[in-house]
Amino acid sequence: KTDFAVIAASSLTDDALDKTGNILLTAVGRAENTDAKFEGEQMLEYGRPPITVEVIEADIELRTDNKNLAIWAVGPEGVYVGRLPVTYEDGVAKFKIGDTHKSMYYLIQTE
Repeated sequence: KTDFAVIAASSLTDDALDKTGNILLTAVGRAENTDAKFEGEQMLEYGRPPITVEVIEADIELRTDNKNLAIWAVGPEGVYVGRLPVTYEDGVAKFKIGDTHKSMYYLIQTE
């Protein structure tokens, strides 16, 4: 649903994404410092913290051998914000990000 985003899934083990039980999903869109000033594409003033980050809304499908994944939205301090519902169909875990428990980080782990 977001027109500009990068979504990356990283295995936090030596296993491939479809085999691992520990994945970090990062979803990033527009981000800028508070009070940053622009003229077109040129930044005139850097602004200051905190950085504001656009929430990415997307339907995610992850091919996996695991049928018991817990998907947690994780806040910027590394604290769990909330658990996302997940469904499975033909070896694919399906879930939505950005509509509830908004975050740019999601931890996907085998229960």
